[in-house]
Amino acid sequence: MKLRKIYFISGILFTVLGSFISNCVMAEEAANTPINISMSSNSPKYSKEFISHLVKCQKYKEESSFDFFGNVITPVVIVDGWKNGKCGYLNYAKEIPESKTSCSFTKAQLNEILAVSKKDQNVQETYNDGVMTYKADPLSVLFTKYMNDGKTCVIPK
Repeated sequence: MKLRKIYFISGILFTVLGSFISNCVMAEEAANTPINISMSSNSPKYSKEFISHLVKCQKYKEESSFDFFGNVITPVVIVDGWKNGKCGYLNYAKEIPESKTSCSFTKAQLNEILAVSKKDQNVQETYNDGVMTYKADPLSVLFTKYMNDGKTCVIPK
């Protein structure tokens, strides 16, 4: 149960930070069932300060909070600067510190994040990872893609 909760919170955090519920298929029986996920227009969005620091890979920490079905979730995002030629990034729910997801973005990926951040974030785009179809704002779709590529981000197991 604790493992399911970690996966669930990790997914919510990624929604806040760029990907929507990359690991929301928690039940084993649902693993082979196609799922469609849509973010609502009132879902948490990325701050301009966060995006600015991320695309420049400048050290930055941001906390926010939102209500999720009666539970207050406090996502923490950290841009950790350049390490080994990649931009370090970490996110987690303050309520569940073991939910930490870490990513290492290349300069090309940061340029892609910058380009996508200039798109209208009220327009819904889709991404299919083979199991689920995500429908969300362009940044969330891009971050979901990075979360699922197996190279950019490490999600807690």
